[in-house]
Amino acid sequence: MGEIKKLSELDENQIKQAVDVFIDGFYHILSNVSKDKNKLRELFKCSFDYDMTYAYLQDGTAIGFLGLADHKKRPISLNREVYIKIIGGFAGKSSYKAVSGAFEKAKDIGPLDIFIDYIATSPEHRSKGVGTQFIAFVRDVLGYKQIQLETYSKNKRAVMFYERLGFKVIKVKKSLFMALSGYGSLITLRFEAE
Repeated sequence: MGEIKKLSELDENQIKQAVDVFIDGFYHILSNVSKDKNKLRELFKCSFDYDMTYAYLQDGTAIGFLGLADHKKRPISLNREVYIKIIGGFAGKSSYKAVSGAFEKAKDIGPLDIFIDYIATSPEHRSKGVGTQFIAFVRDVLGYKQIQLETYSKNKRAVMFYERLGFKVIKVKKSLFMALSGYGSLITLRFEAE
């Protein structure tokens, strides 16, 4: 059994490990920003709100990543100048606005809700209970009774996993771009404690 801590409570090596779990878990999307994982690590390490992001530690090693958003704020805030410096001149300038909008726009949830923005596990630790422990942590330790998250319809394993934990589909958003990209529809799921 591991432990869950805020990034602000971790040492530099554990923060690097947690950021790497995030990058590996979302590389299929982040590779549109840059294919260079070192650039992505540098960009996101300085962009996370360390009090809204958590790592799952097993024997002191970060093997899971959790980012939470409330109705006002998301766990990532990209600095334009830093983004352009890391990603590069023209590419940085042309993509910053779209990327920051995707990462920073507040989620449409109630003031008592929490939104699981990012949840990832290192490849060798998937399907070993880390995701379940993250959900239990948000629900039981942080005390949120209403939890929302999004996933893609093509990620049937994730949809089944969340439904097994009591989440219910509340919205399906179809997008030609997402369908053509191979993700399917964007599915919003919600958990409400009784």
